[in-house]
Amino acid sequence: MVATEHQKDVILTSFSTLSILQLIKDAQQKHGLRHGDYQRYRGYCARRVRRIRKSLGFTHVHKGVPKHAAKFIPRKLTFNVITEEKFLQIAVFDAERNWSYAIQLKQEAGEDAHSRKRFHMIGKLRRAVKHASNLENIIKSCENVDAVTRLESQAYNSWMHGCLRFELKEWKGALECFRTAKKIYEKLATVVKLPNLVELYKVRCREIQPQMRYCEFNCGDNASCDAAMSEMINMRLQLSEEEGVLQEDFDKLIAELRTKAVVHCIKDIEWGNEKVPVTNDNVRNLLQALEQFDHELVQTTIHEDKMTLYDQLLSSIRDVIQVLNEEQKKLVDNETHIGDEQFPNRLTIIYLEFMRLKRTIERYVMIITHTKTQTEKKIKPQDLIRLCDTVIENSCLILQLPGVAKNKDLELAYKAKAEYYRALRCFCLAEAHAALAKWNEANVLYDRAVDRALNTSLLLKNAEGNPFIVEKEIDVKNLHEQITASKFSTQANRLAEAAGGNKWDEKQENSDNKPIIDTLDEFRKITPKDLHKTEQNIRIISVPPSFIPMPNKPMFFDLALNHIKASVSFLHCLPKKNIFFQMPDLESKIVSYGFEKKGTSQSNEKVKKGAKSKQDKQDASQQGIGGLVKGWFWRQ
Repeated sequence: MVATEHQKDVILTSFSTLSILQLIKDAQQKHGLRHGDYQRYRGYCARRVRRIRKSLGFTHVHKGVPKHAAKFIPRKLTFNVITEEKFLQIAVFDAERNWSYAIQLKQEAGEDAHSRKRFHMIGKLRRAVKHASNLENIIKSCENVDAVTRLESQAYNSWMHGCLRFELKEWKGALECFRTAKKIYEKLATVVKLPNLVELYKVRCREIQPQMRYCEFNCGDNASCDAAMSEMINMRLQLSEEEGVLQEDFDKLIAELRTKAVVHCIKDIEWGNEKVPVTNDNVRNLLQALEQFDHELVQTTIHEDKMTLYDQLLSSIRDVIQVLNEEQKKLVDNETHIGDEQFPNRLTIIYLEFMRLKRTIERYVMIITHTKTQTEKKIKPQDLIRLCDTVIENSCLILQLPGVAKNKDLELAYKAKAEYYRALRCFCLAEAHAALAKWNEANVLYDRAVDRALNTSLLLKNAEGNPFIVEKEIDVKNLHEQITASKFSTQANRLAEAAGGNKWDEKQENSDNKPIIDTLDEFRKITPKDLHKTEQNIRIISVPPSFIPMPNKPMFFDLALNHIKASVSFLHCLPKKNIFFQMPDLESKIVSYGFEKKGTSQSNEKVKKGAKSKQDKQDASQQGIGGLVKGWFWRQ
C-alpha cells in the first residue's frame, strides 16, 4: 500500500516543458539532415530510442519457452507507464525514425510511381503517423504536462498527418492538416517568451507555407494557368537547399502545368520564311516555357533570382537541342527517312539555337546593367570588357545562322547590337588604358569608340519600327557623350604630362606628408573630403617635435687657451681693456705630475700583488686539493 501511494506521488509530479520542435530540429541539424542524409538520421533515432529505453529500464522482453524459440514481447508506450519526461521522447524519436526512413525511400524511388519503394515509403509514413498520434493521446491524458507541450504535440501530429496525405495526393486533407499545424505554431510564437523558440516557430510556419500552396493549387480551379505557373515558379525559387524533396515536387508540378497548357494547342515554328508544326512534346513544353519566361522575369525583383531563371531556361534549351541532334543523327543513318522528316527537325534545331543565343545575350546585358548600377564597390572597366565580348560573339553567331539573311529586320537589329557593344568595349578599353596613364593608346581607342557609336546611330536610324531592336537612340547618345568627355580629359592629361605637369604632382605628393607649419610658403590643395578621412596625412605641427642639432662647448677649449702666445704686434693692435697676458707655463708641472702618478701606481700594484698572493696562498691552503688543482689550471 505504501509503495502504491509513493508511485501515485511520482506520477502527479509535473514535468518540465518538452519542446518537441526544438528537440527534433537540434537532432536533425547535428545528425545528417543538414546535408540531406536521411539514412544517418534514421540510424541516430534508432540508437537514441534504444539508449532511452535502456536508461529507463523499459526495454523489450524476449520470453524464453522450453523447446521453442524466444518470443519477442514489445513493451508499448501507454499512459500508465509515464513517470518522467524521457518516456515522451521515445514516441518522438520513433515517429522521426519512421519519417526519415520514408523520405529516404522517396529519394531512392525517384519518379517511378509504381516502384515497390514507394509502397514501402507509404507504410513507413503510416507508422510515423501512428507514433505521433500515440504521443498526442498520451500527452492529452497526462495531467502533469503543461499547455505548451500539449500544443506542440498537436501541431506535430497534424504536420505528420499532412505529410502522409500529401504523398497519397489527398490534397484537401493535407491542406487542412497543414493549416492546423501552422495555426498552432503561430499561436505558440505569440505565447512563448523565449526568443530562440519564437524564431523556431516562425521558421516552421515558413516551411509549411510552400506545402500549403502546393495543395491549394492542386485543389483549386486551374482557370488562370499562367498566373498559377508563375506563382509556382516564384515559390520554387524561395525554397532553400535543405528542402530538396519539396523542390523536386515543385519541378514536377511546373512540368505538368506546361504539359497541360500545350495539350490542346498545336504550335508552329516560323524561321527563314518557313513554317513547321511542332510535334515533339519536349519542344512544345519548351516553347510554353519561353512564352511564360518574360512574365516570370517581370515579377522577379532580385537579381540573383533572375539569373537563376535564365540558367534554368538555358539548361532546358540545351537539353532539348541535344535530344533533337541525336534524333537527327538517327535520321541521317536511316536512309529511308531522309527528306521530309529531316527538314522539320533541322529547322527546329536552328530556331532553338537562335533562342539560346538570344536569351544568353539578354542575360549578359542584364549583368552589364546591374554592374553599372552597383554603388557598393568601385567598378573597374576590365569587368565589363569580357561581358561585352560575349554579347558581340553571340550576336555574330546569330548573324551566321542559316535563314537569318532572309529576315532583314532581324539581321539589321543584331548588326546594330554588335556595333553598340563594340563601341562600349572600346570605351572600356580606353578607360583601362587611361587608368594606367597610357594617354596615347587611350586617345586612339576613344576615337575608335566614337566612330563605332556614330555607326550605331546610323543603323538605328535606318531601323525605325524594327521589332527586334532593343537598344535606344538615347543610350547611344549618352555613350557618345561619355566617350567625348573622357577623350577631352585624356588629351588634357597628355598635354600636362608633356609640359611637365607630373613634377608638380610629385612635389604636391611629397609636400602632403609635411606639417603645415613647414609649408606655409607653398600652395597645397586640401579639400574637405581630405579632412574627413580616417587616415589623415594633414598635420599642423609635428608632435613630438623633431630633434634640432645644436653646437655644444668642447671641454678642451679652456686648456688650449694656456698654449696661446700672442705676438707683440697683435697686442699693440688690441685695445687696452682687451689685452690678454700670457698664462704661466704648466708643462713642467704636468710632467712632474705624470712621474709622481706613475710611481704611485707601481707601488700600489706591488702592494696589491703581494697581498693578493698571500691571500691566494691562504685560500689554497684552506681549499685543499680542489684549490691546488684550481691553481694548476689557472696558473696561480
